[in-house]
Amino acid sequence: MGQNLDIRSDPTTIDAPWMNEALRASGIAGSATITKCTFEGFVGTGQTGCNARFSLAWDNPAGRPKTVMGKFPSLDETARATGFGGTAYVTEYNFYSRIASTVDVRAPKCYHAALNVEEQQFCLIMEDLSGSVQGDQFVGLTLDEAELAIDQAVLLHAPRWGDPTLPESGVNPSTLEERSANLAMIYGFLLPAFVDRLGARLEPEILKVIEDAAPVIGSWALGSGTPLTVAHYDFRPDNFMFAREPDAPPLVVVDWQTVNEGLGMVDVAYLIAGSFTPERRREVEKQLIESYRVKLNAAGISYDADTCWRDYQFGSIWGLIITVLATSMAARTERGDDLFVTMATQYGHLVLDHEALSLLK
Repeated sequence: MGQNLDIRSDPTTIDAPWMNEALRASGIAGSATITKCTFEGFVGTGQTGCNARFSLAWDNPAGRPKTVMGKFPSLDETARATGFGGTAYVTEYNFYSRIASTVDVRAPKCYHAALNVEEQQFCLIMEDLSGSVQGDQFVGLTLDEAELAIDQAVLLHAPRWGDPTLPESGVNPSTLEERSANLAMIYGFLLPAFVDRLGARLEPEILKVIEDAAPVIGSWALGSGTPLTVAHYDFRPDNFMFAREPDAPPLVVVDWQTVNEGLGMVDVAYLIAGSFTPERRREVEKQLIESYRVKLNAAGISYDADTCWRDYQFGSIWGLIITVLATSMAARTERGDDLFVTMATQYGHLVLDHEALSLLK
């Protein structure tokens, strides 16, 4: 992926010679040459990174992209430091360089990936999904859109289900016990700041369940006993790109900054609760869970209904965890705080409805 290139973390510094080398290394350029590369501006409202579009002029444009997208570190100093101090950027780099080719999920095609943690440099050059439109957690999904996401969950989870080499694919290989202790510590450490920032905006029962979860987070991280797989861990509408033009793929899953070894049903529970109001979620969740199970079975994974439903209850707790963690990691914006309140409400009601914390006591 052009690892001999210097890393351009500032999109305004990317020019035609640099882009030529990046795309030539990926095989996209072939014998053609980019004669002009233009930074067209930033796209989206990324919380932990920023995206930019580039238009390309070729001496032989046939079969070559007219535009590409770049992903770079956040322009916000706090979010940038958190991204490099934690695992956000290295995890996404790791997904495109080591994991994407081992699963069948429709992710953006990546032409160039580069990372230097010590110098805080990070850059991805990917296909432009301009024919697609981003989902919106405030709007939610239709049932048909949620089924498309379920299809992608199966394509992500089935190929590596129970794969004994999974621990080797992660950024920082560790045991379940180590991850359990680390997650419990982080949740407990960040919880007071979360409560101080958003607690007054939450329903009392939602705030209570978030606080009540703290003592059992370590137990949750040890898993339910179901084989693990590659999990996205932020599988929600804002990270889905839906086709708006006929030749666009039906759904592309983006933002792979949290992908890791995990329980597949974590993604499914997170998807369902994050895509519907609590009232609508109660109406459709059984249908969507059974759809996932049936499609997983068709892919060769044996998953019985009782275990699947238990894992859905178990997986629901992740929504609380990531809401607390993400609130401290992302740059603070009005939309961001509104999103975290929405997430806390959706996932809190899911946990309460299914008495999920009781599974860990």
